[in-house]
Amino acid sequence: MTMATIRAGLVPDDVEQCVRIWVEAIAHRDGHAPAHEVGAPVREAFARPLVRFAIATGSRAGFATVESEDRDPSGAYLHYLAVDPHGTGSGVGGQLLADAISHAAAGGFTTLALEVREHNARAIGLYERAGFVATGAPVPHATAPYRMQPYVLMLR
Repeated sequence: MTMATIRAGLVPDDVEQCVRIWVEAIAHRDGHAPAHEVGAPVREAFARPLVRFAIATGSRAGFATVESEDRDPSGAYLHYLAVDPHGTGSGVGGQLLADAISHAAAGGFTTLALEVREHNARAIGLYERAGFVATGAPVPHATAPYRMQPYVLMLR
């Protein structure tokens, strides 16, 4: 397991690195990823207020963003978590997830929710090992032809 350094991300300084990581991770998972189409929503996410924006540095790079839930102000939402595809399986995703959970709990949130592609076994395993539980049926992705499974972690 690779130990990365987790630090607070800086907007706008770290945004393009995160876009690159996201586009490369999606291309690795799906076999292709049109950079503009896949990267634009990531850039837009940084315009919203963030509870936590974390960057993993070291031999493996990654990032995570946590936002306040729109529907429930007591809940936080893990919007993005991605690791450079050359670093998957190195523990960096787990470190970023632990950081997101810690900051959401310290921020007084009672839950941390997320959505994951329903057949993304690696990510689902990571979330379930951290205590996340699937909630409800998978829902259509807003812009892609697949479904997302909602998960939630009770923080207190």
